[in-house]
Amino acid sequence: MKKSRLIWMAALAMVLMAGCGQKAAPAPQPTTPVEQPSGSTPSTPEPKLTKQNITVYYSDSDLMDLQKEEQEVSFAEDIEKYKKTLTMLEKPQKTEEHFPLWKDFHYHSVTFDKGTLTIDADSKNQYNLGAGGEGMALTALLKTFFQYAEVQKIVILEDGKKTESLMGHVEITDPFTRDSLK
Repeated sequence: MKKSRLIWMAALAMVLMAGCGQKAAPAPQPTTPVEQPSGSTPSTPEPKLTKQNITVYYSDSDLMDLQKEEQEVSFAEDIEKYKKTLTMLEKPQKTEEHFPLWKDFHYHSVTFDKGTLTIDADSKNQYNLGAGGEGMALTALLKTFFQYAEVQKIVILEDGKKTESLMGHVEITDPFTRDSLK
């Protein structure tokens, strides 16, 4: 009898010890699905686009004069504005009248810091514009970007390094300033 009591007490002690320290898990709360209007999916809000009218400069077909073309640039962040403007220099809207001086221009990066716009060009770019065309291309770029009041200097690098010239005719070792256009 003593043995059976001991066994029962040991079993009872084990059951009590196994139950100690355990908390009952809270019952899961039912969730109510949020209904979406039919045909729509949840999404993040679109960034607010700023639109700005600018003048982009190209050449005439004879590479004699710069031609103006009014275009609109839409952007969410300023750096986007500069990249889109650079792309606009490659593609005039009036293709019959305007010749792009920056056609097929490839670059590694465009950055803006403390008033200085830096364009890091790819050294593999091919230019066939001659001395006059190179000067006109740089003037078109400068006139286009200096429309932005915050751009005080423009630096053109090649593969991340200073270079003497993009096409071998016009020196670009120093940053361009607004005075460069005078």
